Amino acid sequence: MVRLLIDDFTWENHPYDPDDYGYIVLIEKGDIDRVLNEIDMPWRLADVPWEGASMRDGFYYAVYLGTDDYGMGFVIPDAPWVNGRLREVLESILDQPHQLTPSTNPEEKHHKDT
Repeated sequence: MVRLLIDDFTWENHPYDPDDYGYIVLIEKGDIDRVLNEIDMPWRLADVPWEGASMRDGFYYAVYLGTDDYGMGFVIPDAPWVNGRLREVLESILDQPHQLTPSTNPEEKHHKDT
């Protein structure tokens, strides 16, 4: 998953630069209920002021923006040990799949115009 995220920002002669794109943090089981001091975050994961999250390939990808110029992406496995309040928080901020309505569905609009 981390490799996929890095590949999204990498192309020939343009390597991934975390100073430009933000750091990616892989969360492991022992990280769930502790303050993340080593990355200067004074919160447990369930208390982080997340901007949002998405699900990709069995992982939550949660985004924290510290400032307009600084952010981090957190890769959190959708594993049984991600439970309780953390799972509730992640589920509450998870992007909802885009639902096409008749007014936004290009296929349906085409049929109305013909």
